Amino acid sequence: MKLTTCLAMAALTLAPCQSAISSDQANIHQYNGGHNNRSLANDMIALDITGNADTRFTGSATLYADGETQHHQLDGSVPTHLTFQGEGIDLELTQLNAGNLVIELSKNGNRSSSRVSGQGSRVRLSVR
Repeated sequence: MKLTTCLAMAALTLAPCQSAISSDQANIHQYNGGHNNRSLANDMIALDITGNADTRFTGSATLYADGETQHHQLDGSVPTHLTFQGEGIDLELTQLNAGNLVIELSKNGNRSSSRVSGQGSRVRLSVR
């Protein structure tokens, strides 16, 4: 199923296929990756990004949901909490300024996490 609408809430934007997700401080958002608003706990993927206040990041997330692959651009600052629904996700983030980032992806008890410090630091994580 194709995602056919754009959604804008606060500083958060989602668009079809190639989308951008921006976050400001204490942003919390849920994203349904094409599941027609199904609430399946087994498909819930949580992304938590914390660290020093005002630490900024940019990156991409590839979400695998209902046999489709959806690509999203992420830009924001800590703290950020995003939830997705899908079978899995691949995440790549780059830190844009001084400070540190603590990144955690979790799904069904599977957890992938990393901590980076310093401008230009890059991390790749995924969960299934």
